[in-house]
Amino acid sequence: MTDVTAPTAPPSSARRLAWALAAGLLGVELLLISVLYQHNFDFTCRDLAPDGFCAFAGRIVPRALGVLAAFGVFALAYSELIKRTLAIPGPRPLGLGLSLAGLALALAPWLFLSDASGPGLVALGGAGWLGGAALAAAGAALILAPWHAWRTLLAEKGAVLGALLVAGMALPEIADRIQPLWHADWVTDITFDSVLWVLDLVGYTVDGNPETKIIGIFGTGDVENFLVAVGKECSGVEGFALITVFLTVYIALFRRDLAFPQALLLFPIGILLSWVFNVLRISALLSLGFEVSPELAIGGFHSHAGWLAFTTLSVGLILVARNVAFFNKAEVLAAPRAPLPPFFQDPVVAKVLPFAIFMLSALLASTFSETPSLLYPFRALAMALALALFWQVLRALPWRLDPLSLASGVAIGIAWIATSAAAEGPPPFGALTGGMLALWILTRVIGTAVLVPIIEELLFRDYLLQRLAPSGKGVRMVVAIVISAGLFALLHDRWLAAGLAGLVFGALVYRSGNITDAIVSHAGANATIAAWALAMGAWHII
Repeated sequence: MTDVTAPTAPPSSARRLAWALAAGLLGVELLLISVLYQHNFDFTCRDLAPDGFCAFAGRIVPRALGVLAAFGVFALAYSELIKRTLAIPGPRPLGLGLSLAGLALALAPWLFLSDASGPGLVALGGAGWLGGAALAAAGAALILAPWHAWRTLLAEKGAVLGALLVAGMALPEIADRIQPLWHADWVTDITFDSVLWVLDLVGYTVDGNPETKIIGIFGTGDVENFLVAVGKECSGVEGFALITVFLTVYIALFRRDLAFPQALLLFPIGILLSWVFNVLRISALLSLGFEVSPELAIGGFHSHAGWLAFTTLSVGLILVARNVAFFNKAEVLAAPRAPLPPFFQDPVVAKVLPFAIFMLSALLASTFSETPSLLYPFRALAMALALALFWQVLRALPWRLDPLSLASGVAIGIAWIATSAAAEGPPPFGALTGGMLALWILTRVIGTAVLVPIIEELLFRDYLLQRLAPSGKGVRMVVAIVISAGLFALLHDRWLAAGLAGLVFGALVYRSGNITDAIVSHAGANATIAAWALAMGAWHII
């Protein structure tokens, strides 16, 4: 009689290696595809291939990121199923071979396609490109789990996963479909009339053309008039989308504490308040341009006041939702709460408040200054004070100088410098000279290399990861790292490079459970970049 025993689970190091290998492959592949097909590729797709194919292929990187985000949502919703599926890594050599073969096929058209290519060669290139992308994705999946595990998952929840993946792949088109909402004339009309009413209420002499949506404040004597066009994009619909996404994330995170369906009322309340803030923003824009400076109103306030309003509204909604009994379950409110530590010794506050001050300083500088970069010394002072208030919390962190963390940071910094574009426009410090220029440079370097890494890592790799994956391990932690890296990427113009860096910082925390490893790596990257900027005068790369 044969002794049959259940297969033992692989060590956690094997699973971590599989995740690291799959994530690294996908990251490198997306980076190569994005860089090569956007530079030195002499091929005008729409002139030689069907429009549908060109529309699909031209946005492959955002589609891939959308698919990863969709899979992350699925993983959070069905965490136990994902945990079972990915319990045992798949055959890594086969998965690695398939993924690299797919990458080779996807990149092959870059070598032979050009505007002189015939229809047959174009078709061959398109087939190789799409087939290679599918093969690379299949190889990455096979690294994570064997085929039979994926078949079991698809048998149980294939329809749900398929719908999510299709939605993720169609995210660029979904974004395009949202744009016409800006052309909802009735929303623009209501916003236009409301701005006129607000300005008239506060005593301005105003006039507006309902056809062109131009509103003007008119002065007397030598006082110049100030007119702006309330375009369709100013109707407030963009704010509706932002606040809806924010509330969706908030309700998903705190769904166990919130009372339903009452909590769903936060959506209409948030949308209505977002519209009110938008009306007040446009009214303030006109007042600022008339009373102070048209350049400041258009160049600074117009571009960033919307984000300032969104931040204020978001924080306000959180405070209301967390403290008003109507939106919370009775048992949550009735449960005795542990006494909170003193405010400036609260680790949660230490992880969130400095980042809020960091973002608020950026918004204020951009809103009320035509050259916000000149105000960086004040921003650095605000960041330093915010961290100093939580000195006891910061001092208690398990600080260490991990060689791998430092080396990875320096590598990220070098890669950032190597892929930076040439400088455009005037230097960020304007016409500063002498001591003022030295002060600006000093605060810029300290802020970049020391303050920002601490502030950003405390939020993205400490607070957010602990909130999404309290255990700090397993599939849920991997998904949390991807989400935090995606949110981190949104803060940067070069979102792909920043997202990859965020994955590295998250992987360091996964490896050791120590947030200071991510801080050291981030600081090493930023210090490398700042040193290059200082040596070469290339301040645009920071």
